[in-house]
Amino acid sequence: MNKLVCFLLFLFSLNGVFAQETHYEKEVFHYLVTLTQPESLSIQKLENGVLEIKNPQNNRETRLFKENYVLVFQPLFPNTQKEHLKKIYRISTTSNTLLGKLQNENPGLYTKIEPFDPPPPNAYFPNDYGTTSPVENHGGPYPLTGLDLINAPGAWGITTGDKKVVIGISDGRVDSTNTDLVGRVSNYLKYFNNSKGTVCYHGTGIAGVIGAKMDNSFGIPGICSDCDLITNGYARFDYIQELIEAGAKVVNASWSLCGFGSYHQNVQERINEYYEEGILIVAAAGNGSKCNPSLKDYASNYTYPASYKNVISVTSVYAACGHYEDCVIQDEQYGEIHYKLKDRHVRRQRKTETGFIPINSKFATQHNLSVDLAAPAETFSIGRAMCGEEEEFTGLSSVSAAVVTGVIGLIWSANYCLASIEVESILKLTSEDIENLPGNEPFKMKLGAGRVDAYRAVKMADAMQQEKGIVTVSNRDFYRFNFELFSSPYQIQIQNQTFRDSSTVDFKARKRIMLKPGTRLVPDKNGFVKLSIDPGLPTEECFPAPVKSRPKVEKDSISNYPKFTKPFEIKRAPEIEGIFIELMEGGVDTEYLVVIKTDKEVFRKSFSKEENASIPLETIKNEMITITITSDLYRIQKKLKVNIQ
Repeated sequence: MNKLVCFLLFLFSLNGVFAQETHYEKEVFHYLVTLTQPESLSIQKLENGVLEIKNPQNNRETRLFKENYVLVFQPLFPNTQKEHLKKIYRISTTSNTLLGKLQNENPGLYTKIEPFDPPPPNAYFPNDYGTTSPVENHGGPYPLTGLDLINAPGAWGITTGDKKVVIGISDGRVDSTNTDLVGRVSNYLKYFNNSKGTVCYHGTGIAGVIGAKMDNSFGIPGICSDCDLITNGYARFDYIQELIEAGAKVVNASWSLCGFGSYHQNVQERINEYYEEGILIVAAAGNGSKCNPSLKDYASNYTYPASYKNVISVTSVYAACGHYEDCVIQDEQYGEIHYKLKDRHVRRQRKTETGFIPINSKFATQHNLSVDLAAPAETFSIGRAMCGEEEEFTGLSSVSAAVVTGVIGLIWSANYCLASIEVESILKLTSEDIENLPGNEPFKMKLGAGRVDAYRAVKMADAMQQEKGIVTVSNRDFYRFNFELFSSPYQIQIQNQTFRDSSTVDFKARKRIMLKPGTRLVPDKNGFVKLSIDPGLPTEECFPAPVKSRPKVEKDSISNYPKFTKPFEIKRAPEIEGIFIELMEGGVDTEYLVVIKTDKEVFRKSFSKEENASIPLETIKNEMITITITSDLYRIQKKLKVNIQ
């Protein structure tokens, strides 16, 4: 039975809302198109703002341009050093058929046409934005496609941060002399002096992603460049607690463990306390961590602190290539493959007639039910060169977590009154749906709510604190997660939006909540929807609360440390001159296959999931064998010598 609790009269509006810009009272459509010979066109701007475009070699093409308004025709990446990106143009026109007609007329010139969402009018591009910047770039010579993907410039048009938002960085060395970080870190609780290795560069790179100086003609722009930064060590919960007690509103932990030992459960309880007080911890989901080595898919393992409840767990997607035809490489094993496709979780993909198949997903960053969000995996790392590392464009879930931490800094800069659950809800409500993209289907429910979108998130946070702001929840289909908005939004409108199955919704507004066309509220017995109005919600500005001091986390009275046992025990069996495979407590998930090899395969057979396996090998004497056991979930391999004489 659907559980729907409503405390207001719903106001339905049938008026459509157009997202496109208008010109001469017409809709404007935006496209990306690859031009093989852009120099064949002559472009001139007329007094009315419309572009006059001609192809001296093709009168029909010129006539098509004349019959339609074209408002924008410009390179998408004017600073790029990549040849294929130099040919991508952004076109805005009042005709939704012009590009198709142009391609029919001149298919050799107009290729790879696709719709495009332009940056919002107030988007801000700093002078160190990278080679995909539409303005002159004086920063690092790298394409910061991750910033493009999350629409960071749109968010920066609203805020670039606020000093009252303190971001804690639990990591290795953060270089205080780096040009992008000089003066950015107000408190070093722990400082590492390592001159090489991961501890030398990792923290500097993460700090750069979160809060490097913006507009300084160097390196990269940090996502929250005007937030305050403090740093401490890593891989211990004490370091996180020390950052919080030094004033951190959000803590970034771009590291992962298989658990916190005898402190595991008490760490969870402390995290819950921080969450209730409006403090967030963001953690990298992990980079294919092998906490349970028996799993076939290493990246499905759960790591900590990311897998704790009330920690924002972040996995990775790629942003390098917007169109699959621009990302083709040759692989020794798989032949022609596609590499780092936009919003795909796995780096390498094989194209099929129906979509893409990820290659070696077990080596991807973590994907599991604890993941909350995905974010871009790679960027220009400002710390690596000084530590002797040649590769400067890099990153995995460490960078992804830092991206989300920076966005949270912007959210709280726009609206400091938001509770932890509201910040998490905003991040998820405004995220881009990616789990249904070709190549991501195997990770259904394992990539979180979606890929973070900085502009949408900051825009929603900002609207919630405006006197008569309108918060729009739209264009997603959620079947899980908990969503709460209650910090004084004036009006909430829900449009083309579904909340179903086990998703829970608790929205409160001062004036009204409107259900617009396309809205479906159909929770099951595990979910609910509660919508209410409270004109008395407070609207005062919020400021940092006094920091609470707590004792360090004590050891658990009862051990809850994650333990992993092998599903099989493989033993020699002299009585049958072979081996015996015993199912351990808890059993195996499906039937399992046993393959035994010497220098060649000597045995292959499947067994039921309740069946132990007795396998005679009387013809093999004093020889090393390799036993491989696989089920849907597990893969175990062991070498041993049998029938020793």
